Amino acid sequence: MSQLKSMWKCLLVLAVTAVLFLVPTTALASTDGEVAGMPPWLEFVERFFVLLTASVVAFGILLVEMDFLHWAWGKIRGKAVYSSGLGTPSPGPDRLPQTHVPRFDLQQRIQHVLLMSSFIILAVTGISQKYYRMEPFDSFIVLMGGMETLRLIHRVAGGILILDGLYHLLYLAPSVLGFRRGVPRINAGHWVEMIPNLKDAQDFFQGMGYFLGRTQQPPQFGRFSYLQKFDYWSVFWGLTIMAGSGVIMLAPVLGVQLTGTAMIAAALAAHSDEAILAVAWILIVHMYHAHLAPRVFPFNSTIFTGNIPTKLLQEEHSLEYAHLVEEWAASPAISQESPQFIR
Repeated sequence: MSQLKSMWKCLLVLAVTAVLFLVPTTALASTDGEVAGMPPWLEFVERFFVLLTASVVAFGILLVEMDFLHWAWGKIRGKAVYSSGLGTPSPGPDRLPQTHVPRFDLQQRIQHVLLMSSFIILAVTGISQKYYRMEPFDSFIVLMGGMETLRLIHRVAGGILILDGLYHLLYLAPSVLGFRRGVPRINAGHWVEMIPNLKDAQDFFQGMGYFLGRTQQPPQFGRFSYLQKFDYWSVFWGLTIMAGSGVIMLAPVLGVQLTGTAMIAAALAAHSDEAILAVAWILIVHMYHAHLAPRVFPFNSTIFTGNIPTKLLQEEHSLEYAHLVEEWAASPAISQESPQFIR
């Protein structure tokens, strides 16, 4: 019977994913008219980003489906589905006394606000430029004062995004790099927890098994889950592609003089298609897991206040929760301070 239920859920997920996979693929296929007549190398760049966007978005849809359908299936059966494996918190030394735990410091929250606001502006102004002949984008361009004004806003937002990326690297530098007797060395700190490792792959497959009913134990995460790490490192990938291609297009005459028209054409294709990928991932995957998932709906304020509810910490980061419980049990004074990502 359990195998039948697992097969049913698996077929449902695959069917919905296949249908939703056609959405980004069909939308991106509209570039076929542009691809025709392109040089082979430029066609390769265009096809690469089409395939990358469609596959990554389909993967994101699969993750969202797994989470939501598993929750819905549990509600139908009247069963809790977000068990952390540690059990329900109860009075005593095996739980944290406070209702919220510090998770993000002030600088991390400022970086996120800059990233979020600049990204929204870039997405709105960039997509309007890409589809300027379509409604409502052409009307929006007129409302903003014309294409030149829109481009200026887009470039200013892009500059803020690049500066925010540099701000983050400077923020990380003291924790990552140190000097001992004048010799630079790598510090072993909490930043290591953001580096993908073998456990992340194991957690992904265990999550698949948990969803399909092959195991009763969901994956247990430390400070960051594999999905949060994917989100984090995808920003570096996206910022590198978008900033690099954007700078090239910012001075097209100089770019042509230095690299020829080939680089300008490649930059335009990469910039445009990477933007579609970023917007699709944020809207479908990041927004769901950050704010729309049943366990946090309708809004998760952690990244804005810096504090995560203890119950949510236990559900989403049970290993981190257990570590904090041990620290608190060893020294109750520590309960007022949670280990930050950067110390």
